Amino acid sequence: MFSTEANILGYKVSEELYNGSRTLVYRGYRKTDSLPVVIKLLKNPYPSFSELVQFRNQYSITKNLNYPGIIQTYSLEPYQNGYVLVMEDFGGISLSEWRGKEGKIGGEPQNLIKFLQIAISLCNTLNYLYHHNIIHK
Repeated sequence: MFSTEANILGYKVSEELYNGSRTLVYRGYRKTDSLPVVIKLLKNPYPSFSELVQFRNQYSITKNLNYPGIIQTYSLEPYQNGYVLVMEDFGGISLSEWRGKEGKIGGEPQNLIKFLQIAISLCNTLNYLYHHNIIHK
């Protein structure tokens, strides 16, 4: 299991963003230039060949996408028995966290407008992925 105290060569981890059944996602920065990054890694300390291939494929696919709604991928780096995927950090928060800060959707007109702007942006991004034969789970 990964700890925020773990040393990912060249990076400083500052907070956990996501802890799922297969992956962990952290926010941090690159030590050489203080570039804010998001670091994703496999939760399994001994990933299967299939898990490693899927993770590598995610990097290969996202590395070549250039669309405003898609986070840029910087690098795929070896870490322990697997990899870490280093991506751009634009300072975003999860939709559930946003909803908690903003209150009920539709509670105030400006909240509904913000919600619809986010929903339209997500739909446009998924449409872009669909037209590039990429399925987002």
